[in-house]
Amino acid sequence: SGKPGARDGYVLPSGNVLVCWADEVVEYDKDKKVIFSYKRSAPEMELGTAVRLKNGNTMITESGKSPRLVEVDGKGVVKVSVPLLPETDNIHMQTRMARKLPNGNYLVPHLLAFAVKEYTPDGKVVNIFKTDTPEIGSRDSVNWPFTAIRLKNGNTLVSLTHGNKIVEFDKSGNVKWRVSNA
Repeated sequence: SGKPGARDGYVLPSGNVLVCWADEVVEYDKDKKVIFSYKRSAPEMELGTAVRLKNGNTMITESGKSPRLVEVDGKGVVKVSVPLLPETDNIHMQTRMARKLPNGNYLVPHLLAFAVKEYTPDGKVVNIFKTDTPEIGSRDSVNWPFTAIRLKNGNTLVSLTHGNKIVEFDKSGNVKWRVSNA
């Protein structure tokens, strides 16, 4: 495609590839033909997530003045819009790879907030996993959350960029397990 810096993406069951660039989410078929596209809603916004959901919608995060998570249909029409609270105006550092949970909520990493927040579909934060606790190195370790995945046991696995760690949190936000380059 000629675009640098893909942020998220998947090979779909069809064999097509879904890729999130900073300005556009694109689905390519095996011949590299674009069969789905969603462009950011404003030039100053930045995209950070692309996940095809079981219902066929594509989940995308948009960072910017009014950061949000959206679900769009196959034509790129927004069907769900969830306001996000990244705690920073730094567009590039607001969010990264969000994931939808089986209960309908969303796990959203917020880098400069040093937190993964679980949002309901109406934008209410119902849980926060802090990544700047003394136990894992405080803010000095630059534990910016990048990806969060809910495990089958109910715990949440979080990758921490710059801090070079993977941490498993229990439902209350306590560290159950971690690994680092050390």
